[in-house]
Amino acid sequence: MTKIKFSILLILISLSSIYSQHKIRETFSEKFVPFVEIYSEKGDLIGITDIKGAISSDLEDKIRTSKTTNLTFVNSLYITTALSIEEYNNTQIISLNKVSIELSEVVITKPKTYKYLKLKGYFRSLQINEDKPHYFIDGIAEIYISLKSGKTKLKIISNRSFENKSVKQLSKTFFFMVAGVPTFNEFSNFESLNAEYNLKTVNNSQTNILDQETSLEKGTIATVNNKSNLQLEIISQSKPKIMKALGMETDYNNYTINSIYENNEIQKINSENIIYYKEIRSYDIKRKQKDKFQKVEATHEFYLLEKEYVNELGTKQFDNFYSFKRPNKFNERYWEKVDNQYFQPLPKSIEKYIEENLMLTEK
Repeated sequence: MTKIKFSILLILISLSSIYSQHKIRETFSEKFVPFVEIYSEKGDLIGITDIKGAISSDLEDKIRTSKTTNLTFVNSLYITTALSIEEYNNTQIISLNKVSIELSEVVITKPKTYKYLKLKGYFRSLQINEDKPHYFIDGIAEIYISLKSGKTKLKIISNRSFENKSVKQLSKTFFFMVAGVPTFNEFSNFESLNAEYNLKTVNNSQTNILDQETSLEKGTIATVNNKSNLQLEIISQSKPKIMKALGMETDYNNYTINSIYENNEIQKINSENIIYYKEIRSYDIKRKQKDKFQKVEATHEFYLLEKEYVNELGTKQFDNFYSFKRPNKFNERYWEKVDNQYFQPLPKSIEKYIEENLMLTEK
């Protein structure tokens, strides 16, 4: 009898644990929101929800041990939302409002003679080391994509580059710096995505992306406001990518992309139709075997402003992707004039931390 009571107690505890899990859902909908970033009031990225919009038990523990007083929830398709920790604890289902978009049709013809696609846009990137924002860069950039080979070249037109001098690097001689303009991942293109994953149509507005070996769901393609939204977890904490070179070990434990396209046909998901791109990366790095791992997280975004087909490159001098460009170069407050329907300012917690702790680089 005692054993039966004990078993029932374990079941009840297990059920309690399951039902106390927080989830993030779209307001006025039964749709749960995947890959939502959760930030503390200090501007550090605590973690990301899973493909089902659920906050895992590990992430719940991180939120609890962080002793944060406020949480900010970020996803490109939804209005950034902040909650006090008390509101969070008392709300099992967190609702996010979808970004309101005005529908407009843009038609650009592409004569066969053109050699390059030129994408001009606003970019921003934040690198967080050991839960502290370390580098922040934003600016205006032009990306040239060869229509023949698919190879890309980058020119940064304007930029602001901020650094937190109080955050230490891996060593005095080794710097790990990835803040900069992102390249579009190969799987943001339908042909590459379809070759690597199994795509399963759920209904007219959603396609699930499944791992070919395990059939686990890795992402979704959804039709929203007559546009396509791709969200994909390429590398996960459950299956990290471990790299070792020159005595350094890098455990690559999260790589997620989120991109939006100016069409509602998944076959047309490619760089020619992209209007927004974001990726989130997480690493654990150590310089020597005896060293402790240092946690590094980075977000990279690109908001399309102008698209043009050209035959000539606009410059002979190019910049590197994922490069923290110095010094600053800007004549106007371009960050206040980002004409992209999906643009949202940085979360207030991050803006405040950058303002108080990071400085514009001189050289």
